Amino acid sequence: MLTFSATAIPGSGRGKALGMPTVNLDLEAVPAELEEGIYACMARINDNTLPHEAVMHYGKRPVFKDTPSCEIHFLDTDLQSDPQSVSVTVVEKIRDVQDFASAEELKAQMNKDCDAARAILQRRATSNQG
Repeated sequence: MLTFSATAIPGSGRGKALGMPTVNLDLEAVPAELEEGIYACMARINDNTLPHEAVMHYGKRPVFKDTPSCEIHFLDTDLQSDPQSVSVTVVEKIRDVQDFASAEELKAQMNKDCDAARAILQRRATSNQG
């Protein structure tokens, strides 16, 4: 598994507007060997907390015709404040980056990605117990 730490940087607020708030990470910290895509991962906030289940987007943002990004959405976690940094352990790739006709189509896929990540991370947790 690939692990890296990155400084949190300001984002555009689009994730929050879509009901899927993200923490944007400094692209300079993303390992060169990581392919663009959507990933199930575990992430720790400010290096001093228990890891949280999360989904990560890394790469182009074709729906918004925007520059590439690396963003983490924490599953079932309500962040009380903006983190300074995030440590990410990439568990499994869910899919490649795709273009969608609208932000609503993207939002529907993001919900599917969250479900897929929960299933992947649950399977991993169960297999690690045995």
